[in-house]
Amino acid sequence: MKAIKIDKSGSVLINTKKGFNVWVDIFIEDGELIANWNKYIFYRNDKLDMKIKAFQENCENFEEATNEAIDFYIKNKSKQ
Repeated sequence: MKAIKIDKSGSVLINTKKGFNVWVDIFIEDGELIANWNKYIFYRNDKLDMKIKAFQENCENFEEATNEAIDFYIKNKSKQ
């Protein structure tokens, strides 16, 4: 996985290297950086949505993606 972009709200785009990208939201709560998946609505009749849903349900993917997103956020947020 690799973080590739940060938007104005602080969300980080992650290239999963599985044929799709996912967004991770980064926000500050009680002085700490918090990360969470941006996508939480999935359409069962959409194959890509189902791939993303399965990807996001994997705890190892969550840990890797959020760590990558937080590191990218810290390095790049000040440049905006």
